[in-house]
Amino acid sequence: MKGKVLNLGAAALLAGGAFLLSGQTATTNAQDLLGASFIENVKPYLEFRPRYEYVDQENTGKKDANALTVRTKIGVKIGTVLGVQGLSAVLEAIDVSALVDNYSPQRDKYETVLDPHKARLTQAYIAYSLGNYTLVAGRKYVAIDDHRFIGTVNWRQMPQTFGVLAVAGKPVQGLDFLLAGIYERKGIIDSLNADWKLDKMPIVLDVNYKVIPQLRIKGFAYLITDVHNTYGIKASGKVDLNGIKVFYLGEYAKQTDPYENDNLDTKPNIDTSYYRLKVGAAAMGFFAKVMYTYFGDRNGKDAGFSTPLATLHKFDGWSDVLLTGAAKGFDYGMKEWCLAAGYKNPEIGKFMIAYLTFDSDKDPGTIGKSIGSEIDVLYTKKLTKRLSFLAKAAWYNGDNGYYTRGDLKGKDDVTKYWLQLDYKY
Repeated sequence: MKGKVLNLGAAALLAGGAFLLSGQTATTNAQDLLGASFIENVKPYLEFRPRYEYVDQENTGKKDANALTVRTKIGVKIGTVLGVQGLSAVLEAIDVSALVDNYSPQRDKYETVLDPHKARLTQAYIAYSLGNYTLVAGRKYVAIDDHRFIGTVNWRQMPQTFGVLAVAGKPVQGLDFLLAGIYERKGIIDSLNADWKLDKMPIVLDVNYKVIPQLRIKGFAYLITDVHNTYGIKASGKVDLNGIKVFYLGEYAKQTDPYENDNLDTKPNIDTSYYRLKVGAAAMGFFAKVMYTYFGDRNGKDAGFSTPLATLHKFDGWSDVLLTGAAKGFDYGMKEWCLAAGYKNPEIGKFMIAYLTFDSDKDPGTIGKSIGSEIDVLYTKKLTKRLSFLAKAAWYNGDNGYYTRGDLKGKDDVTKYWLQLDYKY
């Protein structure tokens, strides 16, 4: 591990050492050449996140996973580049190492924890802001709303990033938009990486309008090359009822064939839909919510509704048993109920418990509709200004399971535990 951390530190210094030494010899030379400061308003940052993860799954023939991994993040934010007002940049690298590596893919005989040894340049982009508009080019995190369709997957030690050419803006009061082309994906593991030609890039269009303080509407189109086109609409908001804050969400989306194929010889044949409804309330530190999610089936086509670029761990149970279905589509669809409640207080932290049930929308025939159920528990506490603690667990109770692209998943019970510290500077 020591060697890997040293290698990461060396890479960071090579990529941005002059940035971290702003005002020293390196930048003095740049000033001599350019006649102006090369970079200004430099802010380095650091994160150190050790985490223990335990995984026990029935009927796999593998040993329980015990993973003690460490994420080391080194980054720098550059407020002004080349003396150009509004031109900024970010450089960031992450190393993931294991102190205890009794898990797959590090060791084949153990259950899987998707935090393999890895070092990567996670962010390297420039941004130019002018008035209410910003242009961005390079590799960066992309998180849209609550990560249901496109997210950072920051839960895993190596997060997901994208290479983007994007413009975001607020043309009028209450209205904002994002238009982006994605030329690369760097997933949490290398097998998820992808590149696209510039004329066949996935396209992201996200438009939000705040109608009134209690209502925000959104229209979106996520055209993912080689996968599908997703078109949708969403309404959400919060209402204060004499100290009780009520929040709600309604979302619908339709998926069709992708507008273009690049890494595949032919386009997938897709025709399916999705919707999500959520309502909740919070008062005096207590909160509760109920959410219903529907994933459409294959409908005789190549795949059911899917969200392959989402932060999937955040949804459909923390055990990740349904993650494959959400990423690739449920052959017979999926209906999910989630009931959650908890309490949050700065002095004692946040506690939450959730109960989820999963059923196929259509009867698979050979198995019943009941996929399984799950209980999730979470406790978090901010220990100091920079240090936080997390403990959580997931217990998945398998029933008939579900089919995705002909493979049966989710039939066996799964238990997972996590303990984590997170230090940020």
